[in-house]
Order: sequence, then structure tokens, then C-alpha cells
Amino acid sequence: MRMHLASCLLVLLVARATSAQGKPDFSGDWILVSPIDAPSNAAQTMTVHESFKRESVLGTPLESPAITLAVERRSNSGAHSDLYTVGTVGGTVGGSVGLPAVRTDFSISWDGDRLVIQTRYSGRPVDAGGDSERKEVWSLDAQGSLLLTVTERSPGTEPTTATLIYRRRP
Repeated sequence: MRMHLASCLLVLLVARATSAQGKPDFSGDWILVSPIDAPSNAAQTMTVHESFKRESVLGTPLESPAITLAVERRSNSGAHSDLYTVGTVGGTVGGSVGLPAVRTDFSISWDGDRLVIQTRYSGRPVDAGGDSERKEVWSLDAQGSLLLTVTERSPGTEPTTATLIYRRRP
């Protein structure tokens, strides 16, 4: 009887954890499928780790888990790491006395089953007088490939959009 009860409890916990995520799983090692068509700064490979936090800082249960993605992108110019927590909106301000402030605003959210990462930069010397924006939309296709649609806008230029396709490394 105890063994049966423990088995039922385990099944319920696994089912709840699985249904709590309810969104695509982007974790894994990814390889760019067609580097010929990709922008020169596109990551050739990416490693994505997802983690789930089910309790608040105070220890109270969260209605839905907080999902954080640790992303390491490797391109010809080196490696770059980012940490994204879904559902956050924030920013940073930096600078020195006598120099214009450098500001970064960001948001990470779900749009259905697509992850949307938006970043706006202002005050950088290359953007004198304007804002630069970058929007990444992550989704998985029917074959399990990662589709990464990147739209970038800088002052004085037309927005550019590229769709990058990555496959999981076996």
C-alpha cells in the first residue's frame, strides 16, 4: 500500500512539474544550420540551460515557476553569455560625470509558445542621439529545430530581420 501511494505521489509530482512548464524547452546544445545566410555576428553554436524556481524569495510557492535561461553564444569573435528570466522587465543606467548616460532597457516574456527578448540601448557613442533596439523571438518548429528571428534597428538605418535555424547537437 505504501509503495502504491509513493508511486502515485511521484507520478503526480512529475505531472505537475511537466505541466507547470507548459512552454517549449530550449535547453541543449544548438548548431547553426545554414551559416552562409546568417549575419556575420550570428552565433555558430549556442548552449542553453533552463532552470525553474518554484518558490519565492520568502519561500512561498509560486503559481507558475520562474524560468531562467542561461545562454552561451559562440561566434567567430568569441563567446558571450546572457541570463534571461522570463517575466522580467528592467534596465541599467551607467556613465561618468560629463559624459552621456548609457542606458539599457530589457524585457523577457512569452507570446504564446514563443519567447520574446527585447533590448533597447541608448546613449552609446555609436547611437548618438538615438536608440538601438534588438528583438529576438525564439520558437521550436515541428521538427524540434530552434527558430531565432532577430530584428535590429539602429538610428539612420532600416531595420533588419534575420531568421536563424539551429538544430540540437546529437
